[in-house]
Amino acid sequence: MQTFRDRTRPILTEEGIDALSKPVVAIGGLGGIGGVMFLAMVRLGIRRFRVSENGIFDPPDMNRQVGAYESTMGKPKLDVYVQLARDINPDIELELVPEGLSAGNLEAFLKGSDVYVGIIDVEKGFDVKAKTPELLKKFNIPLFTSGAIGFGTIMINHHPQGMMPDEFWDLVNAQSQSTSGALPSVMSERFNRITMERIDKTAAETGKYATTSIGANMAGTLMASEVTAYLLRDTPLVSREIVFAPKYMIVDLMNLTMEVRDATRTG
Repeated sequence: MQTFRDRTRPILTEEGIDALSKPVVAIGGLGGIGGVMFLAMVRLGIRRFRVSENGIFDPPDMNRQVGAYESTMGKPKLDVYVQLARDINPDIELELVPEGLSAGNLEAFLKGSDVYVGIIDVEKGFDVKAKTPELLKKFNIPLFTSGAIGFGTIMINHHPQGMMPDEFWDLVNAQSQSTSGALPSVMSERFNRITMERIDKTAAETGKYATTSIGANMAGTLMASEVTAYLLRDTPLVSREIVFAPKYMIVDLMNLTMEVRDATRTG
């Protein structure tokens, strides 16, 4: 009987499949980016996850969230994604945190995991974000995160022995002529100009950031790929460094650009 791994196996080989079957990937958030990333990794063969999500699907989610359909409106996002994941791989191992992440449960959530994927909205979870760096160092696990920007994404990851978020953003802000939009100008200028103008205008008028399904899919896919590269870093398949801060990656499909930048360098 064929399995969902049959077309992946020739690329990963048994060594890669084995390497992906053991680590625990902790995912904080199954929104437009997290949902794409989660299901992509399930299909790839990663089988051990710890997942936190307390959201409910509502109509605005349908423009970008892979689990959002008329039939799932009003349903807990966690329930929908768990069903989808188990439909792909019935042997998947899941630890679920339906109450969402908080400063009180973050340590228990991260303890024993190998990778932390943190995808919390910009305007939420400040207590969780503040506590994250000390726990990354304590448990020696990396943080992977990305954001959907129009028709593209920005991915910023943090190694436990490397640059933490506050230091990274201080560097980026210091290099920027403006920090009033959705992104500091040193980043926003790398994206399609009209797209960024419209995102910033909408945010100023409504307090919400405009998104597209393409940006969300790109963000989730890029992060799934980089997490996979990290988990396979000791196999022959991966022959490059993983992108960790101060380096970060920007992809914009409207401009057809992709680049890895370094926050310590100007220009």
